[in-house]
Amino acid sequence: MKLTEFIRSHHEKIIEDWVSFARTMVPWSDGLSEENLRDHAEELLTAVVIDMQSPQSADEQEEKSKGNALDGQLGRIGQRHASDRLESGLGLDQLVSEFRALRASVLRLWEVEQSGGDTEVTRFNEAIDETLAKSASRYTRSVEKTRDQFLGILGHDLRNPLGAILMGASLLADSEDAEVVEVSGLIRNSAERMNRMVNDLLDLTRTRLGSGIPIMRQLMDIKPVCSNVLSELKALHPKTDFHFEPQGDLSGEWDSDRLAQVISNLLSNAVQYSSDNSPISVSAESAGDSVVIQVHNFGTPIAAKVLKSIFAPMVRTQPDGQSFDKNKTGLGLGLYIASEIVNSHHGSITVTSKEVDGTTFTVSLPRHPRTYAQSTMKDSQSAVDIVSQTRRSRGAEPLLHS
Repeated sequence: MKLTEFIRSHHEKIIEDWVSFARTMVPWSDGLSEENLRDHAEELLTAVVIDMQSPQSADEQEEKSKGNALDGQLGRIGQRHASDRLESGLGLDQLVSEFRALRASVLRLWEVEQSGGDTEVTRFNEAIDETLAKSASRYTRSVEKTRDQFLGILGHDLRNPLGAILMGASLLADSEDAEVVEVSGLIRNSAERMNRMVNDLLDLTRTRLGSGIPIMRQLMDIKPVCSNVLSELKALHPKTDFHFEPQGDLSGEWDSDRLAQVISNLLSNAVQYSSDNSPISVSAESAGDSVVIQVHNFGTPIAAKVLKSIFAPMVRTQPDGQSFDKNKTGLGLGLYIASEIVNSHHGSITVTSKEVDGTTFTVSLPRHPRTYAQSTMKDSQSAVDIVSQTRRSRGAEPLLHS
C-alpha cells in the first residue's frame, strides 16, 4: 500500500496516535484539551496527501526542499497553526515537536502496516528530528537571551535622557506663561509614561535573565496602598466608577511599592477592557495566614485560549467590538510583571472571565515569608475559599475563582 493511500484510510487512527504520542513528547500538552491538540492536524494530513499526489518536477522538488515552495494549502495551514500556538504561549521548540510527533506517528503506523518493512527511513527521520528539536531549542534560547540583554541595555540607557526631560518639564512648570505651563504638563505626562515603559522593560529583563524581580519586605498594611493607587487611577479616569471594599486584618510583610505596581497594573487592565460606564471594584480581605485581593470589571469575556497565556509577556488582546486605541498602554507587560511580583512574594494570581460574572483577577498573598515554607497552591486556593465563606455569612456574593 502506498503511503498516501495509508494516510487516507487510517486518517482517524493517525490522529488518535499522534495525540497520545504528542502528550509524551511535549509536557505543555498536559494543559491542552484533545480538541486543542487535534486542531489543524486533520486538514494538514489531507493537504499533505494532496501535495504528495500532485505532479512535481525535479526543479519544484528541489525548491521545496530548500523551503522556497510557492505558498499553497500546506503553507496556509502551517501559518495558521503557528499563529494559534503563539496565542497559546508555545515556543518554537514546542511547535517543532508537534510536527515531529505527527510525522513519527504516520511512519510508525505505516511500518506496522507493512509488516515491519524497511526501518531505515524511519530511523533516518528520527535522527533528523532529534537534531532539529535540539537545534531549535538552543537557537530559541540564544535568541531570547540576546534579545533580553538588548532590552536591558536599552532600558538602562534610556533612563538618563528621560530624567533630563522630566527635570526640564518641572522647570518649565514654574513659568508665568500659561501656555508654557500647559506644554510642560504634556511633556511631563509623556515622559512619565515612557519611564513606566522603561521600568517594565527592566523588570522583564530581570525575570528573563533569571534574577527575578527584587522585593524589599517590611511590615505594612495593604489598605492604604490600595487607596493610594485608586486615587491615582480616579484622577486619570474621572468618568470611571471605582469601588474599594477592605475587610479584616490586611497587614503582612510585603514590598509596598511592588504591591502598588500589581494593583495599578490590574486596575489599568480593568479600565482598558471594561464596558463603558461600568464600575470597577477592588476588594482586599483577610484569609487566615493570607490576604486575598480581587480586581473585578464587566466587559467582553476573555477567550479561553487567551486565558492560557494571559500572564505571558508581550501578550495583548483586543476584545470584539472594542476600538483599538483604548488599549494604549504599550508593551503588554502589565499582567506579566504583576504575576512575577506576586510570585516573588510566594503568592498566587488567577483569573476567571465569563459573560455574566465579568472578569476577576484574584491575588492571594501569604502574610509572612515563613508561611510559604509550608504552603502550596492548594493553600492559596483555600485562602480564597475562606474569604468566600466569610462573604456568604455576611450575605455578600462569594469571590469568583477558578
